[in-house]
Amino acid sequence: MSSIWQNYWHHWRVATPPARRYLLGAILMGFSQAVTWSLLARYLDARGFGKEQVGNILAADALGKTLVALPAALWLARRAVQRTFMVSALIGGGAYMLLPFVTNYYGLLVTNFVAGVCLAVHYVVIAPFLFRHTTSKERASIFGLAEATRTMASVVGSLAAGFLVAWLMTRWLAPGAIPGDHPQAEADATGYAIMGAGVTAILAALQYRRIADVRREGQGQQSILGSIWQHRSVVARFALPQLFVAAGSGFCIPFLPLYFKDRFGLGPESWGQLFAGGQVLMTIGLLLSPVVLARLGYVRSIVAIEVASLPFFLMLALTMSLPMAMAAFLLRGALMNSTHPIHKNLMMLGTPEGVREVQTGINATLWGLGWVIGPRLGGQVLERSGDDYSLLMYFTMGCYLIAAVLTYLLLHPVEQQAQETVL
Repeated sequence: MSSIWQNYWHHWRVATPPARRYLLGAILMGFSQAVTWSLLARYLDARGFGKEQVGNILAADALGKTLVALPAALWLARRAVQRTFMVSALIGGGAYMLLPFVTNYYGLLVTNFVAGVCLAVHYVVIAPFLFRHTTSKERASIFGLAEATRTMASVVGSLAAGFLVAWLMTRWLAPGAIPGDHPQAEADATGYAIMGAGVTAILAALQYRRIADVRREGQGQQSILGSIWQHRSVVARFALPQLFVAAGSGFCIPFLPLYFKDRFGLGPESWGQLFAGGQVLMTIGLLLSPVVLARLGYVRSIVAIEVASLPFFLMLALTMSLPMAMAAFLLRGALMNSTHPIHKNLMMLGTPEGVREVQTGINATLWGLGWVIGPRLGGQVLERSGDDYSLLMYFTMGCYLIAAVLTYLLLHPVEQQAQETVL
């Protein structure tokens, strides 16, 4: 393990200043997103919104990502992205700061939609930016480090959010009062934590302001749309598996905070600690991703990790034991999220310059589509089934299994071709 850390430290030292400055900003963005992600479903539930309404508000974030990801990718495909990082973090942070003051259902839909738009623009440029500012020697480590730094910040964010909500509630409630019997107090306390997340995103914008990013024209004088059409096969090969992963995750993952609340009575502080524990294991998985990549290659690594996560979804569906559910939650998250740097690295390696932002935008659009439809349908299923969360888990398992098969069939030739090109 020490050699792995030494390897990361070496690659951090040799990384370009733009890459390092992005990573520092990503810490703040990871903190901000973790606070909001871990608390928003509980916040809306405490405000008295039904499961279907909660699903719709969560889906509004994904709708923003879906609608803007591809247009943003086309716009940014051959432009410097320093201002993009900065403006998206500023507006997204402002949306999070405003969100607790919005009490109307439709107002919450709009606010979370704006946050989703900003996060989509931010996401589209990350992988191409890092690919452009790294060499093949440190690229796998920097991609893993980019995910891991955000995730470790999520540990701090989710812990801090859970503790802050619990502390505020103890200050506001009478001694001996049961927090679960006072949803208004939980909602108010959670609102303050979400406001703090917005401030952190604005601080990330100040860090992004220092990034220097110079683009060179790619693909000669060929238009961007012409480049996409020329490379339509590789674009489609990455897109189809992503659609099934997005559909499966969007149907189930947004409701995990409510799953632990409804099935096991887990309070906000305990949920914050559990979420933070998941981020710790996720960080370890992300940091180990270069090791898995070196042994199995890109496609086999992704497929093996996706298949290995399936038993833990089955445990979540069937168990009535809180320790087993917690273990399944922790290991599922560590496995599935460790595929991200491997997938992004392969996507940038297999996609030519000038099309990489578009490739990322298409994948972000499909991811957003899954998270637009998934929470809406998932909320309806819960409303109509009497909160039977196992149905969500089974659907997600089926989607992930299809995605693993498609990943092997469609992306194995891409990996072979990319390796032949490098050689």
